[in-house]
Amino acid sequence: MQHRVCLIVSSLIIACTPVVLVAQDTEQAAREAAFSKLMSGCKMVGVFTTAGSTEQPQPETYELGEVRKVEGNKWRIKAKIQYAKKRAITVPITVRVNWAGDTPMIQVTDLKIPLMGTFTARVLVFRGEYTGTWSAKSHGGHMFGKVIPAAKGEDGAGDAKGQANNWPQFHGAFGRGVAEGGATPIQWDVLKGENVVWRTPIPGLAHSSPVVWGDRVFVTTAVGDGQAPLRVGLYGDIKPVEDDSEHQMQLLCLDKQSGAIRWSKTAWTGVPKIKRHPKGSHAASTPATDGVHVLAFFGSEGLYCYDVDGKLLWEKDLGVLDSGFFRAKDAQWGFASSPVIHDGKVIVQCDVQGDSFVAALDVKTGDDLWRTARTEVPTWSTPTVCESQGRLQVICNGWKHIGGYDFATGEELWKVVGGGDIPVPTPVVAHDLIFITSAHGRHAPILAISTGARGEFSMAAEESEHMVWSQLRRGNYMQTPIVYGDELYCCNDAGVLSVYEARTGKLHYRERLGAGMTGFTGSGVAATGRLYFTSEMGQVHVVAAGPTFKLLGTNPLGEECLSTPAVSQGVMFYRTRGHLVAVADRL
Repeated sequence: MQHRVCLIVSSLIIACTPVVLVAQDTEQAAREAAFSKLMSGCKMVGVFTTAGSTEQPQPETYELGEVRKVEGNKWRIKAKIQYAKKRAITVPITVRVNWAGDTPMIQVTDLKIPLMGTFTARVLVFRGEYTGTWSAKSHGGHMFGKVIPAAKGEDGAGDAKGQANNWPQFHGAFGRGVAEGGATPIQWDVLKGENVVWRTPIPGLAHSSPVVWGDRVFVTTAVGDGQAPLRVGLYGDIKPVEDDSEHQMQLLCLDKQSGAIRWSKTAWTGVPKIKRHPKGSHAASTPATDGVHVLAFFGSEGLYCYDVDGKLLWEKDLGVLDSGFFRAKDAQWGFASSPVIHDGKVIVQCDVQGDSFVAALDVKTGDDLWRTARTEVPTWSTPTVCESQGRLQVICNGWKHIGGYDFATGEELWKVVGGGDIPVPTPVVAHDLIFITSAHGRHAPILAISTGARGEFSMAAEESEHMVWSQLRRGNYMQTPIVYGDELYCCNDAGVLSVYEARTGKLHYRERLGAGMTGFTGSGVAATGRLYFTSEMGQVHVVAAGPTFKLLGTNPLGEECLSTPAVSQGVMFYRTRGHLVAVADRL
């Protein structure tokens, strides 16, 4: 590992192509500014060798976060390291960058990295390629490879433009529900056309959310015979919809600017194996994309991987995924957990009647990388990938098993038992804390767990150092919470918004959105100092961020809406009963 880390350090340092400045009189400040701009957010894909070894060169991948000059020739780099089959790790490092004319040479001498060792490296970067040497205490070697934008795959495919403008999965990047970059609107009226960019009819019934990458928007749907019945509101009917008609499970790609449908693919046709809830749909799982692959998950009808142009790459049958009320096995409610893509892996959480599991698949092939059994009743939560405190983990909500799993191996890291017995909200990570909530039955907790947690522990904060704080009432049944700034926002299915100080659990306020006569199923999102919460009847409540309640506006979508919006560059994309709608401030 030590020789790998050394290689990583040097690679990380060089993961981007420096600008070749041909003019002899170009100022050094301009070179350095260009170097910083190009290196920030780059990715290096290559190999390393070990002197004296008979092994073939080993693969390595490094990603860089922010790269900035500190002083003199000292530079600060946040580097993410991935090599061989080891899990990725992110470390901040300080290096020296010296210049040979227009070419940078990254220099590391006896750099101590906690838990890894001491390393020395020299690396040159030129015209999209890198080469260098590395050494540890008793061994060393060479490294070389190519530099590509971090938003692309190893073959250079994908969208090279800012990932910050993308909304790649359910509830946005890492499930956080937060977008920045472009002011989102406060007021609109869809039926009157006020601040509506476009409104495109979408066939079928679905509660999956749209996702955005580059200039494309992806959404799934289930198209049956005629208009599928949908019963919204606050009620407790557990009987599923009786419907034996044939359905088409579809993935659609729309143009982000115009709303025009670029392509539509039917992944599966037939009678769904599992019935749906009167408030549910057969296309409840949100697609996921990394700019190269697009995943559409239809539960018992399979997991499908396309490229961004609609070519089917692979499909995976994960068996019959029977989700429903565990106390009444005939109450089938349909599958809803969404896939997540991270570092070339697809993460799926399949908590069902019977053999529940969480698994990682290869995004390129669909092959199983690991699968870990869960002793769990059906849940509808999407997993979260968390990188914090020196480890990368998959976090799953649950009732019998709330827990974290090692991203590389699937090994269980920590576990909590209890809470609401129908878990739906996705875990959210901020401030080195994991926020998990659930409801139904006797309990409705809000938990703030350390990202460094290990072993099994209690929900009571006074009983475990890993449980930083907990509120054993007022948890969410349907909506995924949001951490925005220093506050945690929890809106329940009745529209009651509770806002806490995220680090301590101190309650700032509790206010009702609307008149309390409608349900809230889709999760809220945050952008540009505002939060957006949507009722099932399609009323979007805009609330100012901060510890004091201030309602900024209430805006109609013109139809029922049970999905979570996507946000990109100030535009909000809502999947309503029969349309995909883009709203933005057009004043």
